[in-house]
Amino acid sequence: MTDAKILTLDNTLHGIRELLAERISPEIGDPFAAQMARLSCMLLTICANSVDDAAEMRVEENASIRAILGEAAVLLAEPLASRLREAAGSADPGLKLSVLDGESHRLRCLLVEAQAALETLPGEVAQALDQRIWRLLEGIEAKRAPRE
Repeated sequence: MTDAKILTLDNTLHGIRELLAERISPEIGDPFAAQMARLSCMLLTICANSVDDAAEMRVEENASIRAILGEAAVLLAEPLASRLREAAGSADPGLKLSVLDGESHRLRCLLVEAQAALETLPGEVAQALDQRIWRLLEGIEAKRAPRE
């Protein structure tokens, strides 16, 4: 195989960034316009990286949430426990980002319900799971942070 890059959205955005940074930006004489070109390069890199990671990140997030919902179902009462077990055993209905985001929203809403119910339970097991939920949410947001 050659060193040629496959034409994908993320590779295209990286290519536009390279063209802007290496060929166009150095030719800009106006300081403000040059700064805007550099900012555009950074944004193109962030967008390209986001596109490349998008589906994988959402699939992993949804799987992590499902695992926690399954654990919470054992501790919580019906009918919430049944809904959590059902969600824990579910799968992503597709790989389009809009579909994955819709599923993520559904799972996160259940996670909020589960967490609210866990916070009313006494005992270290419920408290530990509640803390794991907070760490999971923190980790999800950290992974979604833009990267260059």
